[in-house]
Amino acid sequence: MNPAAHKVRSRVVDAWNKALVGMQQMETASSARPDSGWQVVELDAAVANDVIGLNFGPVVFNVPARANSGRTDLFVAMKGWIVFEGDLNVEPLKTRTFGTDIGYFQLKGGRLQHVYGAHYDMDEIRPGHPVFHAQMGAQMDLGLAVKDHFKLDCEIDQVMGRVLKNVRTPSAQMDVFAVLTQISADHLIGEAPPPEVKTAFSALRNASDFFVGAAHRLDYLNTPPATGCYRSKYWYDAPTANA
Repeated sequence: MNPAAHKVRSRVVDAWNKALVGMQQMETASSARPDSGWQVVELDAAVANDVIGLNFGPVVFNVPARANSGRTDLFVAMKGWIVFEGDLNVEPLKTRTFGTDIGYFQLKGGRLQHVYGAHYDMDEIRPGHPVFHAQMGAQMDLGLAVKDHFKLDCEIDQVMGRVLKNVRTPSAQMDVFAVLTQISADHLIGEAPPPEVKTAFSALRNASDFFVGAAHRLDYLNTPPATGCYRSKYWYDAPTANA
């Protein structure tokens, strides 16, 4: 086992726990299960001298569908992975690849309704695939994590409807930390958040500053105009005429 592996896992667990503290400070009624990064973050079996993979979850967040509504009626389940590469003893760590699955469930009438699901990942090889992208689709298996972690004895209804699965929407790098930031922004920040909520959100967002995304791997994201223009056209590799 790479001696850096456990050190990296500990660093990630610490960052995850700090993010959860920020989430709790934003909305005391919100919760996460499991509530400790040591139960969420695991080392992948494939560990090399300069590559470490980490698996996350499933973890479930119980939050309000709307901030300040007083009702924590939304369950957001997530699982994913991040692979780091390069010198694993030096921060910031560098992302090699990642993937995240997310499913939203609302408890209504004693039943869980699966209202939204998506998969985020990256593809730097296949033509026509934006390097970072999202694909909408049902994540019914994550409903089982909701039922298990929150001890719910109910049926799950898939109410998303049919979704065309080969639509790849260009996105940012939506690793598990980025998705946790999105969940908190969507559901825990109201129209006029008080200073303490803003401070807690800043701490949550900054908890993952110990690593950078995978754009460092791709020349076409590190040369103008991509470096100063974030239009999604630059998320696609454009082969040269001689390629």
